[in-house]
Amino acid sequence: GSSHEEKAKDTDRMAVENTGDDKNLVKLTASISATKRIWKQRPIKRTSADKRKNRASEWEKRKRKRELTRETKRKQALYISKIKAERAEERRKREQRRKYKEEQQRKNEIVQVIKDPMKIKKMKKKHLRFIQKR
Repeated sequence: GSSHEEKAKDTDRMAVENTGDDKNLVKLTASISATKRIWKQRPIKRTSADKRKNRASEWEKRKRKRELTRETKRKQALYISKIKAERAEERRKREQRRKYKEEQQRKNEIVQVIKDPMKIKKMKKKHLRFIQKR
């Protein structure tokens, strides 16, 4: 019984690979997994270390991406300001046309000046609607 326990302790601590020659006995203590499966090799380095292999290039990528977004935002702002300016110009021209039209319409109107206030008092409501004070 005691030899069996000693063997179990030895296999817990390390696995020994025998290639046939006593010279080629290799200790595989590092490669034993927690589940005691000798054929499963433990990873030598962390996988997170693998992900950060090209930190400089990653930084460059991020830098380029940032520059690209800045450039895009700048172009977008320029485009929006251009559109706003065009719309403001259109609005101004529309207002100018409206004023010019009103002016021309007033010039072409036939106007009758009423000097007697009693005449206004005698008028009916229908006629009073058309009276404008200028």
